[in-house]
Amino acid sequence: MSEKKMNHSEITGVGCDVSTCKYNTIDNKCAASQIKVQNERATTKSETFCGTFCPRGCCD
Repeated sequence: MSEKKMNHSEITGVGCDVSTCKYNTIDNKCAASQIKVQNERATTKSETFCGTFCPRGCCD
């Protein structure tokens, strides 16, 4: 079974469009146990980013 098809417990209400992240599910949800949104100095949403991102096949 490919990692993309695995459906871990999803974080309710958290979508993810980053298909290269290991936590992205087949239905574009986040399956990480928790997320971290980074850039404490952000003033717009485009200045924030997901610190939980982990490329498929890299992080364990």
